[in-house]
Amino acid sequence: MSLLLETTVGNVTIDLDTDGSPQLVRNVLKLAKCRYYTNTLIYNVQPHRLCQLGDPRGDGTGGCSIFGLIDAVRSNLDDVRQSRRRFLKSEGRALTAAELCERGRLVASEIGGVRDTVGSQLILTVDGGRSGEGLALDGLAELGSGGGDAAASAAASTTADGQQGRYLSVGVVVEDDDDVLGKINGLYCDANGRPYADVRIIRAHVLDDPFDDPDGLEDVLDARGVKLEPPTGSNGNAATPRLATASPAWERPPEEIVERRIGADVALAEDDANIDAEEQEEALRKKEDKSRAVVLEMLGDLPTADIAAPDNVLFVCKLNPVTDDEDLELIFSRFDPNARAEIIRDPDTGDSLCYAFVEFTTK
Repeated sequence: MSLLLETTVGNVTIDLDTDGSPQLVRNVLKLAKCRYYTNTLIYNVQPHRLCQLGDPRGDGTGGCSIFGLIDAVRSNLDDVRQSRRRFLKSEGRALTAAELCERGRLVASEIGGVRDTVGSQLILTVDGGRSGEGLALDGLAELGSGGGDAAASAAASTTADGQQGRYLSVGVVVEDDDDVLGKINGLYCDANGRPYADVRIIRAHVLDDPFDDPDGLEDVLDARGVKLEPPTGSNGNAATPRLATASPAWERPPEEIVERRIGADVALAEDDANIDAEEQEEALRKKEDKSRAVVLEMLGDLPTADIAAPDNVLFVCKLNPVTDDEDLELIFSRFDPNARAEIIRDPDTGDSLCYAFVEFTTK
């Protein structure tokens, strides 16, 4: 099951962990259906580790579960934080040691690190690496006091024996063609981790919803001005979960209490205006190369779209069909006496395909 996050710096698609954390995933999907994440801030960024999102207040103290939202609407509460059903229990699949180090992991966030305070807030890792390198969630619960600790405490849930560092899985990023994670990781932030340019979740699109709607969801949809697509299927079963087609019209949530800053989309547009035509063309070429590599990966011609040739290997093309390996080695021996060349040939005829690889002993 998938969720598409449309942000001011691009889109990411997340594959949700419906098997490992069904209640957490259901909560996120129903909140997204109610457009609860519309134009909420990515309000805290820890470079090479994570970002926090999903709080309509924008400071890490707000948000609620879908049941708290239903209760607030039905009880006509002024503040959803007054709801006794605000939070879910901290129940779900804990990330493995390897997953703690991975980029693109979406986990449930608890307020202040207090157990059973799962609401709408989420944490998304923006970098990754090997264990011990201090990236993503690796070793985060062991960090001492310092800048950005709100994210650390909110991310780490507490196990029954009192140990810190249990992170509950919600999903993992499977598509990030716009390099959203990289852009967020590179944001300039203040001492509290808030980006100087506002990055927002424009909308959270539910691509597939296997869960039944909780009682009272229709009241929330009506109160928030969200419309659902008509029922599908031959039987027109109105109980079948339907996807939202309309969103609230606000530019930022009514609950937001933090100061407004320049939008990241505006800042990026100003940066683009200062880029000359040659740089724009180079950026376009890189994007096209990336797209071709993704296609080759899908076809099975590349093991991964991010694969690159070793630094000591040179690609040579447009060769004369009669050129052989020894000719190339002689040509490149002026740069490296031990250079080795291999012309790529047709496996059936042995004819040169007019390109080759030259391997040097040094970079």
